[in-house]
Amino acid sequence: MAIHETQTPSSHVTPEQLAPPWIVDHMRKRWIGVAGLSSIVAIALLLFNSGTFEGRQQFFRAYLVGYLFCFGLMLGSTALLMLQHVTGGKWGLVIRRMLEAGSRTLPIVAFMFIPIAFGAKYLYPWAGAMPLDVHGQHALHVREPFLNFNAWIGRAIFYFLSWGLFIYLFNKWSLKQDVPPESPDAANDLRLRFMRLGGGGLVFYAITLTLAAVDWVMSLDAVWYSTIWGMLYMGAQVLSTMAFMIAVLALLAKYEPMKSLLRKTELHDNGKLLLAFVMLYTYLSFSQFIIIWSGNLPEEITWYLARTQHGWKPVMLTLVIFHFVVPFLILLNRNIKKQPARLRAVAILILFARVGEIYWQVNPNFKDTSGLTGHFNPNLMDVVLPIALASIWITAFFYQLKKRPLIPAYHHLVPEILEPSHGAH
Repeated sequence: MAIHETQTPSSHVTPEQLAPPWIVDHMRKRWIGVAGLSSIVAIALLLFNSGTFEGRQQFFRAYLVGYLFCFGLMLGSTALLMLQHVTGGKWGLVIRRMLEAGSRTLPIVAFMFIPIAFGAKYLYPWAGAMPLDVHGQHALHVREPFLNFNAWIGRAIFYFLSWGLFIYLFNKWSLKQDVPPESPDAANDLRLRFMRLGGGGLVFYAITLTLAAVDWVMSLDAVWYSTIWGMLYMGAQVLSTMAFMIAVLALLAKYEPMKSLLRKTELHDNGKLLLAFVMLYTYLSFSQFIIIWSGNLPEEITWYLARTQHGWKPVMLTLVIFHFVVPFLILLNRNIKKQPARLRAVAILILFARVGEIYWQVNPNFKDTSGLTGHFNPNLMDVVLPIALASIWITAFFYQLKKRPLIPAYHHLVPEILEPSHGAH
C-alpha cells in the first residue's frame, strides 16, 4: 500500500514504512554474480600475462582505471552529502541515504587501493622501474621530496583515515533523524552540526582530493602538471556520483516507498543538478585545454598531443560527444528531467563516458601491447578489470543501502514530501 494512502495530516511516516524494497537486495545479489565472474576472468588474465613486465603493467593500468571510477563514486558521495547538509533542500533528502551508503563503501575502496600500492612500480615513473629521458629524470629529481614511496603511501593512509572520520560522523548523526527529536531545539542543533561539519568538510575535501589526484593520476607522467587538476577531479566525482544516484533513484521509483515519496519536483531538481555538473566538468576540462594549448609549452602540450594522436583522437571526439554534447542537449529538455526512465538512461550514458574519460587520461602514458608508447590498442583487461571493480563496489553499495530507511523519517522536510497533493508523479 502506498504511504500516502495511510497518511493523515497529524501522523508521521515511520522508519518501517521507509524500509528499502526487495529490489535493493535483488540488485546486490545480481551484482555479486557479475563481480565474481569478472574477477575470475581478471585473475586468469593476470596469470596468463604475468610473465613479462609489460603484461603486469597492463593489468595494473586497467586496475587503476576501475579503481579511480569506484573511488570517485565513494568520495563523490561524501562530497555531495556534505553539500546537501550545507545547502539543505528536498533534492538531497531523496538521495541522502543513497549518498550515505556510497560513503560507507570507504573500507572496500581503501582495500582496493592495496594492489595499487604493490604495483606502484608498474604505474609511476617515480617508483624507479621505468626508463626516462633527461627531462623526466630532472623533473623527478626536483619532485623527489614529495614523490617518493614512503611519502606517497603515508599520504594515502592519511587521506583514508581523515575521510573515514567525516564519513563516520555524518552516518552516526544521521541515525538520530530516524527517531523523534527530543525537542525542536535539539533538531535544529543537529542540523547546525551537520551544516558546520559539511562546510569544513568541503574545504578539507578540496585540499585532500587535489593531493590525491596528483599522487594517483597526474604523477603517471614524470614531467606534466596542471594547476586545475584538483578542481577537474572534484567536478568529475560529483558528476559521476550524481549520475549514479539518479540511476538508482529512478530504479527505486518503481517500488514503494519511493514510488509514493519521489515527486516530479525533486526528480527535476536532481536532473537540473546533473545538467549543471555536466556543464561544470566540461568548463573545467576546456579551461585546462585552452590554457595549455595557448601557452604551447613543451612540458605541458605533450600531454594533449599524446591524447590526440596514434588512434586517440577518435576516442577524444567520442568523449566530447557522449560526455557533453548528447547529455547537455537531452537534459535541456524540461520534461525529460521529470521522467525517471529517460533520466536514468542519460545518467547511465554519463557513467560509461566517465569510465572512458578515465581510460583516456591514464592509458596514453604507457606502451601498448605492440610496444609503441601511447598508441590506442585496447585489450581484454581494459574491459574486464573495470567491470570487476565496479561490480564489487556496486554490490557493497546495495549492501549498505538496505541497512537503513531510504529517507530519514524525522527530518524536518519529510512532511512536505508527504503532502498527498504532491505525491503522484
